Parts: sequence; C-alpha cells; structure tokens
Amino acid sequence: MTNIPAAEDAWANDTDPEKAPDKDAAETGAQSVPAPVPAPAQASKETGEDGPGFLLSTADVVALINDRTAEQLSVSTFRTLVSHDQAPQPLSWGKTPVWAFATVEDWISEMFASGSFTMPEPDTDGEEEPGEEAKEPELIFGSTAQWVETFLAPMYRRDIAPNGAGALVWCPSWWMHSEAVIRLEALWRAWEHLRLDGKTGVSVFMKDHLDHHMAVLMDGKGPFDGCSMDLGHKPEHEGLRPLPVVPAPAELFPDVRTANTETKDDNDE
Repeated sequence: MTNIPAAEDAWANDTDPEKAPDKDAAETGAQSVPAPVPAPAQASKETGEDGPGFLLSTADVVALINDRTAEQLSVSTFRTLVSHDQAPQPLSWGKTPVWAFATVEDWISEMFASGSFTMPEPDTDGEEEPGEEAKEPELIFGSTAQWVETFLAPMYRRDIAPNGAGALVWCPSWWMHSEAVIRLEALWRAWEHLRLDGKTGVSVFMKDHLDHHMAVLMDGKGPFDGCSMDLGHKPEHEGLRPLPVVPAPAELFPDVRTANTETKDDNDE
C-alpha cells in the first residue's frame, strides 16, 4: 500500500481549498495564502503537455464521478478508495490534494470496463413509455349545450332589445341555427383547451375566440337576424336564406378522398 504523507491534514483542508486555515497564519495574524501546486518537470503523461493539465479537487473528482456513473459516491468513499490504492493518487497532497482531469477520466473508463461502475439510468421523467398515448384531459362540460347554458349564458350578459330591434340580437333557440351550433361548438372546445393554460389561456380565449364569435352571432345582420328575446326563434324559411350556389364542374374539383385511395392502392402494389 502506498504511503500517503500527511493524508489526514490534506483531507481536512480539501473541502474548500481557498478557505483552508493556515496554522502559522492564525498564530501570527498574517493572511493565509494557498500553497502553489508544483508542476512535474517532465511532460505530463496524461496530457502530453508541459504540465498536469486541468486540475480537480476532491469535490470536483466526486462530482465528475457522480455525473458520469450511477454509483453516486460520497467524498468519504472516494477518500477510502484513494487510501487503499483503489483510485488514482493525487498529483500533490500539499494543503489540498489535486488530480489531473485526464487521469480521473482514464480511471473512470477502467472502472466501467471492469464493471465496478455502471452507466446512470436515462432520465425519463415526463416522457411517454413506448406505445403509451398521452391521456386527454377530462372535459369540464359534456356538450356544447351544457357549456352554453351553464357557463356562457350566465357569464356573457348584454343589453339586448326584447323585440330584436336593437344592435344586438340573440335567439334563445340558438341550437336551431346551424351556424350558431358550429361557432358555439368551436367556442366550447377552445375554452376546454385554453383553460389548461394557467397563464394567458383565459385571456387568449376571450380576445381571440369569444369576442370574435359572439360579435358575429349577435350582430343584427348575423345568423339570429329576425329572432328576438321575447318572440324567440324565427323559422329559417322566414328568415335568412342559404347562399345561392351554382354547382361547379366536377373536373375542377376532383374528390380527393378517391384520389388518396387510388394512390394508396398503387403504393401497396
């Protein structure tokens, strides 16, 4: 076993090299100055340069080991390994033991090769297991109608003329208007999604979704034109008519579903 001079004193000062107390300085009142680490006279075997290269303290060595391996050694455990010649000896004991970075890396590689060290487990926190689909967040409301009746109507209050003569109109039987159903369905889905954003989700919903769709729905020339709060829904045949459409030539707009199916069949062949 290698004789380690003054090992106990060196380990005692290793926790913080810059703050290690100097006995003589304490007695004389002089400021403590850390002793310089002597560099080898010949070129370093670890780096091939004119010195030991990057130096590590005990704490640095342990941090490097714990970063590269799954063992998670303590400083005291590493000291024991060094004392029993099972880890590299420091370049210099002095006031604080130091090791060459390349020497420590070579030793870690040797420990991996011998099976003494093992690779750390990959961090899988927040990652999905293969084949496992992310769970959809549970909906607060079960349907568009429930969202409108329970959330929207009590919350979104406006001064609406009862006879439909004002600037704003609303149809109590909104579900009889196809455009209203589509817009309110979109609003409900957007609300369910954006409520999960605890920072700006509600603001985005109000500004980009609710304000836009409700302005269109409640406009006097919108889908509720002819309906009123007191008289209720006006049958569609007495109100707004569908937009007139002249059928387009089929060759201008081929059915993409058929085209995709034919392409898939060709690829399978």
